[in-house]
Amino acid sequence: MLATLSAAASLGWAQDPTNILNFVVIGDPHTYTGNPRYIPQVVERINALEIQPDFVISIGDNVAGGEDHKVLEDAKVYHDYMSQLKAPHYYVIGNHECIPVEVYKLLTWEELLGAWEILQKGRWYSFDIKGFHCIVLDGWISLRSETFAEVLKAEQEWFLSDIESTTLPTIVFIHQAIGFQQADCPHWIETDNRKFWPPGNFFERTIQKHADKIVGVFEGHKHKSLWKTCCGVVYHQIGASFMHEGQFAQVFVDRETRRFFVLAHPERHERDDEWSIQQTYGDRSLMEALERQ
Repeated sequence: MLATLSAAASLGWAQDPTNILNFVVIGDPHTYTGNPRYIPQVVERINALEIQPDFVISIGDNVAGGEDHKVLEDAKVYHDYMSQLKAPHYYVIGNHECIPVEVYKLLTWEELLGAWEILQKGRWYSFDIKGFHCIVLDGWISLRSETFAEVLKAEQEWFLSDIESTTLPTIVFIHQAIGFQQADCPHWIETDNRKFWPPGNFFERTIQKHADKIVGVFEGHKHKSLWKTCCGVVYHQIGASFMHEGQFAQVFVDRETRRFFVLAHPERHERDDEWSIQQTYGDRSLMEALERQ
């Protein structure tokens, strides 16, 4: 598919900048009490981007959520930094948010979502921007357990209703990886692979059923940078921002053609030995079309 994208760019297809959505994904910050990691620099660098994003999204594990951490305070500190962004900011819930609420009982969902000013949105929600429909899901793997059966049922019903109600090209954001399995990355052999959603899971089936409208699925959790196409859907793993100088990804997507460009910050094209450096890939002409405005 990379070859196809490169060929498309070389053909000089006309780009309509009004069709191009551009957004920034911050993957796995893992901030914790007294240590915001690279987040202050990440915010500064996003605000200094020549092409300002239409929105920024933190894709989960925004706080480390350790049992000995002041998680509510950490969440507020993180939100204070995100409030300094020029662009609108959105949150995805990760397992490191779920565990301190559901396992350690360090705070409640009302406290966490309130600190992030998304109490009205909840743990899953959607929004429309520039002719795209964006869906944010809570993909905590433990939702599969009987303990959370009612929670998962509620999310499933909402997701089905939401995705079926839109005719817009749709982008999905979820923290815990779907669409990927151990075979997709050799370094995942060393991870706890029970943390993969099983093949054919509800989220994957629903997304693939609506592949005609899905223009991309963006995920974190595994601290890797890779992408794949499966059943007509493109899945992107975004590298962790607490690594490699506070990396993040700027994404450009064309509404009409579905072409995309993922620009790594700092820009890198090659993988490191562990696939943990965010890569640049796709059709750069999308970004160039916005630069020429």
